[in-house]
Amino acid sequence: MQNRFLRSVYTTVILTFIPLYMSAQDDGMHKGTQVHKNLVLGFESAGSFGKGTYAPFWHTSNRQGLSSIEKESGLMHLAAKGDMSLPNGIGVDYGLDFGAQANTSSGLFLHQLYVDLSYKWIGLDVGMQERWGELKNKTLSTGGLTWSGNSSPIPQVRLGIPYFTCIPVLGRWFSLKGHVSYGRLTDDKWRKSQAEKACNGNQYTDDLLFHSKAFFVRLGDANRFPLEATIGLEMYSVFGGTLHNRQLYTDDIIDEHRLPSGPDAYLTAFLPFNKVGKQGKENGNILGSWHLSFDYHTEEWGVRAYYEHFYEDHSSMLGIEYKDNQEGNKDFVFYGFRRNWFDALWGIEVNLKKNAPVSNVVLELLNTRGQCGPIYKAPFYPVIEGVDGCDGMYNHELYDSYSLSGYDIGNPILLSPVYNKDYSQRLRSNRVLMYHLGIEGAFGLRWNYRALFTDTAHWGTYEDPLNQVQKVTSCLLEGSYRLGDEYGWKIGLSLGLDYNDGDMIGNNAGFMVTLSKLWKLL
Repeated sequence: MQNRFLRSVYTTVILTFIPLYMSAQDDGMHKGTQVHKNLVLGFESAGSFGKGTYAPFWHTSNRQGLSSIEKESGLMHLAAKGDMSLPNGIGVDYGLDFGAQANTSSGLFLHQLYVDLSYKWIGLDVGMQERWGELKNKTLSTGGLTWSGNSSPIPQVRLGIPYFTCIPVLGRWFSLKGHVSYGRLTDDKWRKSQAEKACNGNQYTDDLLFHSKAFFVRLGDANRFPLEATIGLEMYSVFGGTLHNRQLYTDDIIDEHRLPSGPDAYLTAFLPFNKVGKQGKENGNILGSWHLSFDYHTEEWGVRAYYEHFYEDHSSMLGIEYKDNQEGNKDFVFYGFRRNWFDALWGIEVNLKKNAPVSNVVLELLNTRGQCGPIYKAPFYPVIEGVDGCDGMYNHELYDSYSLSGYDIGNPILLSPVYNKDYSQRLRSNRVLMYHLGIEGAFGLRWNYRALFTDTAHWGTYEDPLNQVQKVTSCLLEGSYRLGDEYGWKIGLSLGLDYNDGDMIGNNAGFMVTLSKLWKLL
């Protein structure tokens, strides 16, 4: 199943790209129409060395899966990325990125392969490519709660409005962006391997399908007034798949059971608004987040304040709970802002002069301790009053966790399953309180640096709390020097440090050396 899906995606990429490229060449030669083309080849190698239990946290996290928790590892990859602007508002972006890793389970890998087609403000993306969290600084933020750039790219087909676009019928003060996508997780071998090492009866789920959708509205016009407000909603789902050695609704262990993966399953993932009591765990792991941000920018500086609220179900998404009244009739109760809205990522980003000693600063606070409380009663239980809580952020009974090859697809501060010494595929701690600072800047045109400081307190989960609150402090100091212009060789050195007063990730120290180069081919 996995190989068939990937082959179909890659075949679509190739068959889509070739005729468009030939068409562009024909237009340029026979019609005299100018075609703008750009193609850049990039090379990067990295080596990590250290001591402790693992590699430093910030040497592993938010690197698009191109990393390892091992104390010593190596990486080398080559990427070609290009774009073409064709007549009548048609555009094509494409990329290929592959390489090899040492002292990891990946070995040779294909990191990116994609073609993005666009017509004016509409885009169709096919393949797998790097993506970062919405409304976040990709180098300084800890990352979005539903998507951060912590895990490897997911092959998918994605249709939408990729950039904020002013829709004429709504006026110049309203801009929209959003997307709908379907794809496939590619970590079947990892999930099976972890289950074989664990002592939980070889339980795992593979052949997992993926769905995401998002819609954002931006109010304001930066050309007329410097203040803009953005509100948005993201919803993600892992669904389908095959259960191995698991229980569903009975006490019997099922050796193998295929979960719904037909057209109805795709529709349920797109519109997961089942009637009370009809949304079962076999319908998928559905989660998402609300976004709110305010941007104020001048020619000299800018500032953004943002809020992202994560939800696992209706109780944390809308402040709604299911209730049984005295007659046993199920109904909704709206709790509004009294429930769980302080579970969120709060942040401030300050943008100063480019290439200045301090050019960007990010401050963040993350709280996930609430999760609508420690008690959960399903609405179909024969009780007078049901309470919806114990959301279990990123964890799921059938799909284990919202992760890919052990790396959280969401924010990495909720430590990924790859750190579990018992080979469990669930998060050991999803209840945290975090403070984070990120700074970057430059000295001239060749010297750049980045510094991160993160302090996190872990409570474990509601089902399995830690014996005592554990603190994890992670620091990163990273610098680079470029030989020549933007296409010259670039040398980087990164120092990482972790302090843990328990056994979450231990005490770690290490350094990473990188060497990279760009070549402009077109």
